[in-house]
This record gives sequence, C-alpha cells and structure tokens, in this order.
Amino acid sequence: MLSNCREIMKTSPYTRAQRIKSLLHREIAKLLYSMKDPRATNVTITEVKLSADLRDATVYYTVYDKNSLEQVKQMFESSKGYIRSKIAEKLALKHAIQLHFVFDKFLERSTNVLFILDKIKNEKDKR
Repeated sequence: MLSNCREIMKTSPYTRAQRIKSLLHREIAKLLYSMKDPRATNVTITEVKLSADLRDATVYYTVYDKNSLEQVKQMFESSKGYIRSKIAEKLALKHAIQLHFVFDKFLERSTNVLFILDKIKNEKDKR
C-alpha cells in the first residue's frame, strides 16, 4: 500500500499539495472505516484543507446522527495521534502533518437555505 501512495505522488499531473490533500482525504476515510470504534461508522470526511507548508491539515467531517456529534468530537481528539502516525507512515513526508478535525456545517447551512427558499416560494404562491 505504501508503494502505491508513493507511485501516485510521482505520476499525478496535479500539484504536490493537491496530491497530498487527496491522499489525506482517502487515507483518513480508510482509517475511519477500519477503526474498531463504533463512533467512526457515523462519520464522513467531506473536505481536507492543507497549509502551504504541508505541515497542517484541517479535516472537515459530517455525521449522520447529530446526537452523536459530541461523541465523534471526543473520538477525534482521543485518536488524533493514532491517525496522524498512520498517515505519516502512508505518505512518507519529511514532517508528520498536524491534523485538526472540524465539524463541517455546510450541509446544515445549505439545508437551511433551501428551507428559506421553499418558504419564500410558498409565500409567493399564496399571493
């Protein structure tokens, strides 16, 4: 698997940062899938943003069950070191990337916008 990641890094037409960001997204998602923690089954990685110096990554995630959000936050805090070390093994970079996990509110906001638009449409239809 490690050699596969290195091959992708060498042959992709995208910038190095884009390739690393894509690999981070995929590898973190795989790690969550393989974790024995039941809280990880409720999580989807939506986006990864990488700093220009490739030392920090912000990992955005969403959960299917909003009631488990606090538990998922705790899971990420407690397993951050494990995830970071596994990612460092896979990517073989000079520095291990510091990971910051952030709940992605995009879906929530977009749902609210759609609700407001529907409400406006319904009010216009009543006139």
